[in-house]
Amino acid sequence: MVRMELRVVLATLAIFIALGGIGLSIHGSLYYLDREIWTGVILIAIGIAGCVTMLTLWPRDLPDRTPPEHPADEASPHEHHPHLPTQF
Repeated sequence: MVRMELRVVLATLAIFIALGGIGLSIHGSLYYLDREIWTGVILIAIGIAGCVTMLTLWPRDLPDRTPPEHPADEASPHEHHPHLPTQF
């Protein structure tokens, strides 16, 4: 679970990088600054690629590929859990 949380944090950082790129591109467009426009476009592409990469489901995230130190939840679907409401 810690690995998943780190990926969410990195995806969030990637989104902020993309938002900064959008701001930089708009600033460059307003003042006719070609270098800032292209830098912003590159930042947008890096941010989107980083977010997609971090939030993509990887093969080791599947339940049958869970590492041995983190056993998969093998509870029966008919087993009652006290924190879940009962179904009628």
